[in-house]
Amino acid sequence: MEILPIPAESFKVGFIEAGKMAESIARGVVASGVLPPNRICTAVHSNLNRRDVFESFGVNVFSTSEELESS
Repeated sequence: MEILPIPAESFKVGFIEAGKMAESIARGVVASGVLPPNRICTAVHSNLNRRDVFESFGVNVFSTSEELESS
């Protein structure tokens, strides 16, 4: 089965909180080429380690859910 990329200009994925499940999904989406990392966002409220994990593969990280929702 061929996996086709989603047109990046028309779709984004956002995760409220940046747990292990969000990380796994985001990494899979990026690794498969379905979406580039700059079209994926997450909100990290307090755990700076989680922020570093997501930033390490190019995901946009916000400090609040409100910032994420308005992006």
